[in-house]
Amino acid sequence: MSQASEDFSARPLNRGIEAVDRIEVERLRRVLAAKEPGSSLLELPDEELLVRLGILLPTDGRRITVAGLLLVGREEHIRADLPGHEAVYLHMFGDTGYDRRLDSRRPLLALIEQFSQTLEPHNRVFTLKLGLFHFEIPDFPEEVCREALLNALVHRDYTKGVPVYLRQFPDRIELASPGGFYGGVTLENLLGHEPVSRNRLLAEILQRIRLVERAGMGVKRMYHIMLSFGKEPPAWEVDRDYVRLILRSGRTVWPAGPVPAAGPNVDETFARFVAAEGKAGRGLTLHDLLVLTWLKRNREVSLADVQRLLQRGENEAREALNSMALRGLVEPFGQKGGRVYRLSKRIYSRLSTCVSYTLFRRAEAVYAENAIMAYLEDMPRDRQYVSNEIVRTLLRVSPDQARYVLSRLVAKKLLQMRGRGRATRYYKTGQLTVFD
Repeated sequence: MSQASEDFSARPLNRGIEAVDRIEVERLRRVLAAKEPGSSLLELPDEELLVRLGILLPTDGRRITVAGLLLVGREEHIRADLPGHEAVYLHMFGDTGYDRRLDSRRPLLALIEQFSQTLEPHNRVFTLKLGLFHFEIPDFPEEVCREALLNALVHRDYTKGVPVYLRQFPDRIELASPGGFYGGVTLENLLGHEPVSRNRLLAEILQRIRLVERAGMGVKRMYHIMLSFGKEPPAWEVDRDYVRLILRSGRTVWPAGPVPAAGPNVDETFARFVAAEGKAGRGLTLHDLLVLTWLKRNREVSLADVQRLLQRGENEAREALNSMALRGLVEPFGQKGGRVYRLSKRIYSRLSTCVSYTLFRRAEAVYAENAIMAYLEDMPRDRQYVSNEIVRTLLRVSPDQARYVLSRLVAKKLLQMRGRGRATRYYKTGQLTVFD
């Protein structure tokens, strides 16, 4: 059977409804009722509900599927029939030591609740103020942790006798799941790949009870939340035998004493900016956040850079940049072939404390002047001039920046200006007498 058609979670087991734990069925109902109170599934009797979801087969003695046993099975049957199912939580006090361990083979919904409750006491929160508006930034956002744990449990390889490991450090969470990426998913297409699951039936059931996002939005949601909070995006390490997800809290020291106003590596300025945009009805998309996060550390971004960041094709990357430019988030520089995008002046002024460069440093002005003079020296005598447009293309700067550099060269009497408006040209001092 090919990898694409194989679905371990859809396999029937030699057990029927006697393997179902009624407490877990009630837990499943509570999840669905919380996510979709009006669902018609809630009106069904238990057995019919389990058949409708694919937990029990409609024929063949109503045997339970692997997915069904994982979700609502009795723990003793899970241990007997699915020995590979296990998750281990470790609370780390160093890279190699831990002070708490929790091993669980419970059904998935119970396990997720159990691990969430175990994480929470160690999940510190600080509050950011935006005028009268306050919002909280936890070390590890609950929704991100839940999505990460769900991904690890839903997409793992249950044929391998290796547990899912969740290691909680003060500065990060590491979540390792047996089995590599599946169905053509790679680090290079993770955000753009169509949804695919090693355990399709299990994923479909979780979608139907609204615990898992449809259309593969869970990973994108993790990225969006982490970036919105001014944190690093999720990091991945992948091998053929495992996938490790790393979520960084933004702390670089072990927590002690009262919660600080902000974590040392949480970008408070950026978090405030994202919150303010949302409050003003200008919520930022994941594409916006990925590009803006890049531009905090890099002066400019090209179309090729954006394709890589968004993991999308050229047309979609160009549409994202055009949308950002129309909304005043970025500005284009240079000619079409070499066009790049930079933070707009308005956005730069709001993020200036968290970007790793200035719009135009003094040293860059000196470099720009030297580049212009070298350009003029290399040109034929009849073309030894520059314009604002030529300087913009040469240096990849804005019209105002080009004007600033040219005015400095005129003030130093290195260039002479001739013409007005768009026809303005700048010649080397003394050169005009040759042509006049």
